Amino acid sequence: MHLQARQRGFALLGLLALISLGVIFAYVTGLNRSAADMAQARAQTTATALAQAKEALIAYAVTYADDPSHTANPVPGFLPCPEMVATINNEGVETSGCGSRFVSQLGRLPWRTLGLGPVMDGSYECLWYAVSGIYKNSPSSAITTSTATSYMMNWDTNGQFNVMASDGATYLAGSAADNRAVAVVFAPGAALGAQNRTPNANAPACRGSYSAAAYLETTAGINNSVVSATANAIDTYIAGNSSSTFNDQLVYITRADIWNAVKKRSDFQNNLRALTRRAAECVAMYGTENNHGASDKRLPWASNVSLSDYVVDSTFRDTSGNLSGRLPYRVSVSAPGSGTNNSISSPYYLFAAWPGSDCSYSLSPVNEQVWYDHWKDHLFYAIANNYRPVSANKPTAACGTCLKIEGVGSYAAVVIFAGEKLSGLSPPQSRNTTAEKAVITNYLEGRNASNDPNAGGNSNYQAVGAIGTFNDILYAIDTNLRVQCYSTASSAMVLQNSTPQTGIPASAPAPLSPPGAPNLPPGPVGPYAACP
Repeated sequence: MHLQARQRGFALLGLLALISLGVIFAYVTGLNRSAADMAQARAQTTATALAQAKEALIAYAVTYADDPSHTANPVPGFLPCPEMVATINNEGVETSGCGSRFVSQLGRLPWRTLGLGPVMDGSYECLWYAVSGIYKNSPSSAITTSTATSYMMNWDTNGQFNVMASDGATYLAGSAADNRAVAVVFAPGAALGAQNRTPNANAPACRGSYSAAAYLETTAGINNSVVSATANAIDTYIAGNSSSTFNDQLVYITRADIWNAVKKRSDFQNNLRALTRRAAECVAMYGTENNHGASDKRLPWASNVSLSDYVVDSTFRDTSGNLSGRLPYRVSVSAPGSGTNNSISSPYYLFAAWPGSDCSYSLSPVNEQVWYDHWKDHLFYAIANNYRPVSANKPTAACGTCLKIEGVGSYAAVVIFAGEKLSGLSPPQSRNTTAEKAVITNYLEGRNASNDPNAGGNSNYQAVGAIGTFNDILYAIDTNLRVQCYSTASSAMVLQNSTPQTGIPASAPAPLSPPGAPNLPPGPVGPYAACP
């Protein structure tokens, strides 16, 4: 009996040992599972924060012109500067005037400017943000009165960042100029090594320093904490693998991300149509502002397709003998004095976007000028032979040698807006370099491109609805100098004005919105509804 009791004691001890091992195993497994769950939760928090920041930045670009405080360049596309200096009671606000023109900047994400709260990753660190110098809103990039190399803000404006995969050799963005990143948002993760994130009294929400090196690291020879101080430089960032020396995570925004969102705005196409029609109205008005009588309706020569600078207004000037090309901004050789339209001053500034211009739209919203400034390289123009600005040419309503649209009609001129570059053509359209911008087929499609240089002044132009291989917007000037557009619904030209252009047309836009009101599209929506 004593032996049996002792055996039962050993069995009980063994059972207790097994239970203890089981408890220990369960505890350790639970700890491991908890650690994994916590890591997963941190990763999810980081992913959510990055996605939120990307969405907010795109929304900022899409609605940039709606903010009445954005008076310098009220067109879509611009992004905020980073927050680069801690300012007491103003944490999360972008730093105005962040560096020189076209110089990219890196700093903290300006969460307050974006209408967000402090956006933090899974390690409770606020996000960082790099913005291309071309896309930053202060100072913004439009230059129209100098010969400086500069950029317009439109859907052809490329970013300045390459983004590499973890191997440091595979491009996530930047394999071609037009798919570079416009902006990059970083989740810095926990401090590594000697990174010093001493709290900043002026930044109670995000704490820490404003030194990028204290948050962002280097891997595969690519340093995420560095941005070039050189204008128009291309910087490279990396989405590396996590290690003991690197834990940055990032998302990036491309040109397509921004402009695909902008195109969804209900008023965006209307802005482009309005710009095109305004340009056509100003060309028509040139023909009415002369002292040779109502029968004289001569129009200006076109500008060259190839220009030395596509941003500066004065480079868009009429060239003698050009029956097609880009729309001229500055008209001088077409009006040399008594030989032609001698009541028109020389030079004559064609586009009617600002008070005091020759086209007399003194009541037009100021933002019409800005749309022209940023999109003028997309405007093309062709003139009929009978409407050339030569002294012996006095055209009347009866047109012997005029332009046609879809094989019918007689038109004095056409003004065409080149749509977004099309990848479905062979070769695909590309507008990344000065040389590519000089090729008309990189802008216009079908007969609108092949007609250039419109040598006989009697070409047949094309106006069909947007398809995969055609997206031009076309307005025509008839022989009475009235502006018309082509309606795909009726397969005919739709008269936009009931009377010749002798002053401000009947469909001129309302005066500039009251102070503080959002900028309106250039012109009412109604007159453009039937146009492609």
